[in-house]
Amino acid sequence: MPYDPEKHGSHRIVGPGFHERVFTIVSQVPSGAVTTYGEVARALGSVKVARQVGYALAAIPEGRRDVPWYRVVNALGRVHRPADDPGGREQRRRLRREGIEVDESGRIRRFAEVRFQFEQSLTDESGE
Repeated sequence: MPYDPEKHGSHRIVGPGFHERVFTIVSQVPSGAVTTYGEVARALGSVKVARQVGYALAAIPEGRRDVPWYRVVNALGRVHRPADDPGGREQRRRLRREGIEVDESGRIRRFAEVRFQFEQSLTDESGE
């Protein structure tokens, strides 16, 4: 189901400032690398919020160009949308522009080599 602010707005927030914390962490993923929703959640201090990380990335305000949302993929190393979806095409295009190879099925080639992992949790352990 696509993100709909009318339906999902307040339900997608996990504590005050959650979206901004997600945006800050995702902004640390370097060009030419990808990370996973779970890895971002771990950096936030709670692996249980991986799905909410995805919701936060789906809710990036229109004018925010500093958040490289397209560098976040699922745990299997696949882009989050199919190629026939406009967002999926955009994610693949941006990743390829940074040198990340994406096959026809949406899987990142050499995923283990280009996967970025944060050194440790970047926030407190409460996950808030």
